[in-house]
Amino acid sequence: MKEWLKALRRSFFAGLLLVVPVAASVLILLWLFTWITDFMLPESLRQHLLTPLYRIIVLVLFVAATMLVGWITRWVIGRRMVALGEDVIGHVPLLNKTYGFMKEISQTVLGGKRTMFQGVVLVQFPRPGIYSIGFVTGKTEGEAQEKTKEAIVNVFVPTTPNPTNGFLILVPREQLVELDMTVGEGMKMVISGGTVAPPYPPKAQHSPAPL
Repeated sequence: MKEWLKALRRSFFAGLLLVVPVAASVLILLWLFTWITDFMLPESLRQHLLTPLYRIIVLVLFVAATMLVGWITRWVIGRRMVALGEDVIGHVPLLNKTYGFMKEISQTVLGGKRTMFQGVVLVQFPRPGIYSIGFVTGKTEGEAQEKTKEAIVNVFVPTTPNPTNGFLILVPREQLVELDMTVGEGMKMVISGGTVAPPYPPKAQHSPAPL
């Protein structure tokens, strides 16, 4: 009887290893689906009986429009339009900061490009004994550094699954645990809620940026 129960327990946990990542991935995709379609779907249609059909139509239109924009931006005139648009956004207070940060995030996750983040670390936050994924943005300077007795580092701790929100914390260098994962891999781990974790040791060895 005990062996039978142990076998059931092993099967249950083996199933969890498969079901949890799949379920989490589906939930994230459903959240993105709802967020995108809510943004594009008029309030009057959200309570309609055909709302699921409307949402699918809206999502197809969104994908088609995104592909069209991408196709246009591959041409010279498209690149000029993007540059002009970014120049206009750059002169709008607050919007320029938001756009710049969102561009950093998208380039990191989708394009694998270098960003303002210098490396990925583990930091004890929001209290000692609990670790959070953080991204080093640079060495602390100015008054904050002058009034502390030890070298401190600027670390951005994003929220899950929306990494555009988060906390700027100033952490003593020796309290940081440097990770080998890239910034893109770290961001994917944050967005996925931990269900997408890079393999370790990494296939291609790379050294994190020095703090």
